[in-house]
Amino acid sequence: MWSRYATTTLLVPEASLEARRFASVVVEEVTGRAADGALASTDAALWALSRWRHGLPHRALSMLPPHDAVVVALDRVALRERARILDVACVPMFRIEGSSDVEPALLKLQQDHATADGRLAALVRPIVPSFEREDGTRRVVTAIPVESLGELRRLLYDREELVDGGCLIEPRPPGDYLGYGAVCRHGEVIAEVFQERLRERGDLSGVSTLAQTIPVDDAMRAAGRTLLKGLKFNGPCLVEFTRGDDGVVRLVNLIPRLWGSLGLAALAGVNVPWLTLRLARGDDVAPGLVARPGQVWRWVVGDLEVLAQRLGRLVSRVEGRGVIRRRAESIRELLDVRAVWRARPDVFELDDPLPSTLELQQRLEEARGIFRR
Repeated sequence: MWSRYATTTLLVPEASLEARRFASVVVEEVTGRAADGALASTDAALWALSRWRHGLPHRALSMLPPHDAVVVALDRVALRERARILDVACVPMFRIEGSSDVEPALLKLQQDHATADGRLAALVRPIVPSFEREDGTRRVVTAIPVESLGELRRLLYDREELVDGGCLIEPRPPGDYLGYGAVCRHGEVIAEVFQERLRERGDLSGVSTLAQTIPVDDAMRAAGRTLLKGLKFNGPCLVEFTRGDDGVVRLVNLIPRLWGSLGLAALAGVNVPWLTLRLARGDDVAPGLVARPGQVWRWVVGDLEVLAQRLGRLVSRVEGRGVIRRRAESIRELLDVRAVWRARPDVFELDDPLPSTLELQQRLEEARGIFRR
């Protein structure tokens, strides 16, 4: 077993490649084991289980969000449209559907979001077609981070498929990146986690390597509850926001499943999987549970990866004034012993060492593969 807490393991098809087969195997296992249900930890797994949910027992079904909510959450354009209808503020986004859209978008970005020396933190995402393929598998989209207006211009002109197929440009202004974790029952929030991302795995990746719980944020609570109620959301999720210099909380993303920094919620007194299971069993769970503020969580391996990446990029070609200085400051921040001392590590447990051992082994194998190329 990979953990002393695991009672069994099983092999399933890859959800991102064989979605229907993955769902069929999970349904068969849940039914055959008389299990209460299954909780997804990736978008591909959630999509597959939601799309082919027939056959799941009642309790397992009650752990899943409505399929409409899953579709909206995994489609950036649809999520923004639903948020607009619900009057929830969103981060800006520019849609490119052809070559004629490129220069107007770049001009608008230069006027409203780039600094005087051309710096612009943004993500570029290919647009996923709204129709489903016959097997239900969704194309995996990798966001491309850029650091300057010049880098974005070159990307759009060098990668014709991005422009011809359509893409979304999401500028990321400086500010606080916040998360509103929740366990829901048909749109009603039962438990809440207010957290702040202190560091992330890659530039604008959205994957936390260091995070902390914060006191109740009324603006974030209002926006999060409005969105989840409008989606009639069910089960666990994390609504991601940013707060800029103007103090306005804006929606960035909705993760409609278990999220990566889930250990922080448990550390702060909210056991998300256990609460979800209790709701599925029909237990009387009163709303109002809120995570304790001031808890700090750190994904150690991810943080080390960030350090390695930034050290490598420090000596690579950069563009724009101040980039080297900002990267050096980022490395100094990563080496800040105070942050490490306060944080609770993610999977490093003396009484359960195998998960962390296997994670380190996997990362070392990946690193060796890179050096062999």
